[in-house]
This record gives sequence, C-alpha cells and structure tokens, in this order.
Amino acid sequence: MLLRRSAIVLLIPALGVVAPRPATGQLAVEVAAGVRYSTVLVRDSIVTPFAVRPAVAPTLAITLATPLGGNWGAHVTLDFSTSEIRRHDADGSSAALGRVSTAALTVGLERQLAARFSARVGVGGLTYIPSEKIGIFRLGGGSIAGLGALAIGHALPVSTRFGFVVEARYDVHGFTTPALRDEGFTSARTMHRVALTVRARGLRTR
Repeated sequence: MLLRRSAIVLLIPALGVVAPRPATGQLAVEVAAGVRYSTVLVRDSIVTPFAVRPAVAPTLAITLATPLGGNWGAHVTLDFSTSEIRRHDADGSSAALGRVSTAALTVGLERQLAARFSARVGVGGLTYIPSEKIGIFRLGGGSIAGLGALAIGHALPVSTRFGFVVEARYDVHGFTTPALRDEGFTSARTMHRVALTVRARGLRTR
C-alpha cells in the first residue's frame, strides 16, 4: 500500500517534467526488447506443496526521454510482457494454467555515470491481463499495483544513427487478485522481476 501511494504521489509531477518541450531535439524515443524472469505468484500447500510461477517472458518497452541538464534526464516508460503460467508440484510435475500479460507505466530519473554506464530509477503502476478467467485469475486480474524500478545500463561503442544500450532492470510490486482474496490470501505477495534488454535510442538533432 505504501509503494502504491508513493507511486501516485510521484507520478503526477514526473509526468509534467517529461512532457515534450517546445525546443527541438529535446525528446528521444527509445525501444527496448529482451527477456524477463519473475518470482513465484502463489505458493501454498493443500495436500502437497505447490507453486504457481510465470515462465521466462519476452518483454518490450517504449520510452520517452528528455534531458534535464548536467548528467540528469527524465523518462516515461511503457513496458509489456507476456508468458505462460504453470503450477509446479513438489514431485516435479507441472501443468499449464494459461497465459498472462503485464503492462506497466513508470516515470523516473536517469543519471549518466562514468565509463558509458547509466542508472535509472522510477515509480509507477502495473496491471495483470489474463488471457482467460481461470484459476487465480477467474475473477479478473485485479487492481493496478504500485511499482518501483531500478535499472543499470551500459552504452555500446557502436557508431550508427542509433545509440544502443544493454540494460539490466529490476522492479518490485505487490501481487494479488480478487480470486486469491476470495480464497483467504489477504496479503499481497511481493513480486520481484529481473529483465535483461537491449535498448535502441534515436540520436537527437541539435
């Protein structure tokens, strides 16, 4: 709940910071693609222990970025992932439980570091979009969850009209659904996600 409130408080002023400016060359569009690993969605023991987790997922992100002066910048990112979720039982067996996608919007700051490295931090919201209403998503994907994100990037020394950055991104949010609350899971489970992406950024005109 605290993370969600922080995201709402910071979201409004940050959107004003990264809005397009009248001067040309101040806004860059970035596209990133890669893979994401997520921790367990649900862990319980009815007769035997089991866990429900998403498979490693492809991820795509689109970012609008603008400089703020010095080595600082601001950005807004829309991130999308989709993967199959499976139930894993203690005996090693597993069963597919359908497909779920996530969409996240974050706003934040970027700091250019030494040796082509950069760091980004952001806050925002994330929603789960199930392909069908079954299992833990039988009553829908639930409300938007507050999200915190941190990323470290390294610019590749390639000479093209685009700048390429290899980036490792970590984010955290609370996961629950109406079906889980209906089954007695009163607290949201902390979800950790790690993504490795390659980001392409159009060079600004001066």
